[in-house]
Amino acid sequence: MKLPWKNQKLEEEKETLEEKIEEQENQIEKLENMLEAEKDRRSNLAREKQEAEEKLNRLKDKVEGLKDNSNNEEKSSVLEFRDVNFQKFQNSLEKLGSLKSPEKDMVSIYSPERLSNHSELSDIKNSLPEEKLRPLLNEEKISVFYTENLGIFCFKLRPFFSEKFSTGRKFELEGLKEFVKNDKHWALISRGESKIYAEKNGGFEEIDMIKDRVNSQHGKGGFSQARFERKRNEQVQKHLENVNEEIEGLENIYLLGDKTLCKDLSGEYLGGFDPNSSPLENFYRPRRLKTSSLEK
Repeated sequence: MKLPWKNQKLEEEKETLEEKIEEQENQIEKLENMLEAEKDRRSNLAREKQEAEEKLNRLKDKVEGLKDNSNNEEKSSVLEFRDVNFQKFQNSLEKLGSLKSPEKDMVSIYSPERLSNHSELSDIKNSLPEEKLRPLLNEEKISVFYTENLGIFCFKLRPFFSEKFSTGRKFELEGLKEFVKNDKHWALISRGESKIYAEKNGGFEEIDMIKDRVNSQHGKGGFSQARFERKRNEQVQKHLENVNEEIEGLENIYLLGDKTLCKDLSGEYLGGFDPNSSPLENFYRPRRLKTSSLEK
């Protein structure tokens, strides 16, 4: 026999527990909403961060390609180099190569590093007038040709030449002209899409394009930001492995792109490239010194 006051007490306890359960459920729902809002906020921040990083990555190649332009205000205020197309550059080499002198007074200088660090700087100082030489001392990746009668000719190029200094009845141009004419390969390396070109004497063709999926941004939900970045790095590394498989068997391979991407690839690294320029202009990136800038 159930006592009525016990049933009433149980009912009261039940109601109390149900109220507590409802309160807890409301609290849980509130916390879940707060958590979801925080997840959304973090996801948006992570996505914005990734988009910014992607924008930075897209600009890296261009920045590398433009690094050769001086960002030193003092230097740029003295010298001005102007881009020339490949054909004009090649024509200039031919014209310089046709010049002769009865005396050994034609000076040729190659300086892949800063000219002030050239191993034969003392001889160079004895061969060039100080007012011509002094503005060039902080320049690098340059080839300089000088004779008193004709003045100075200076090019800024990819540093594919070795350090050299000579005087003679002709300018020393054979090594430079030979490099331009030789068969060679160029690899333009990017994250997820890289291209390989065969080139000889200004004629070139794209012989391979290696394209792999590399995630461009971290979407809402799914992987955490850290996991996403690890995954993306793995994708980039896989792409570079695929690139290396394609270029390992090639001869005379030169690499252009972000140095961190090219450091483990087969071939000689020569700097960055500008994705907005033509392949040929990226290969040599020839610029000629405006000689009037030496007189400022």
